[in-house]
Amino acid sequence: MTMLDDLDRVARHPYAAGLAGSLVSLRFAPGDTWRARALNVLLGSLTAAYVAPALTAWLHIDHPSLQAGAAFLLGLFGLSLAQALMQAIASTPLGQILTGWLGRKGGTP
Repeated sequence: MTMLDDLDRVARHPYAAGLAGSLVSLRFAPGDTWRARALNVLLGSLTAAYVAPALTAWLHIDHPSLQAGAAFLLGLFGLSLAQALMQAIASTPLGQILTGWLGRKGGTP
């Protein structure tokens, strides 16, 4: 195995691809202080490292380049997706949804 093979293997690893994506996201992500930016990189990398393998397994993506691409994209957009998801959950009228769902299940209007 050559050094280039080793570099290619490292580059395709979800941790490395997620780290690269989160570093690229610094160009667009909020964060006024170095501490906030470092936290963005760490959280983006962790999102990619843990979510990308599960997502690619669920979608039956077996090719290492595609898996690395998914990790890169999750590193790049992971924090933005998490923020959008949290805002959607916070703005959802959960009580009304549950009441409507339970009302239909029980047969009452």
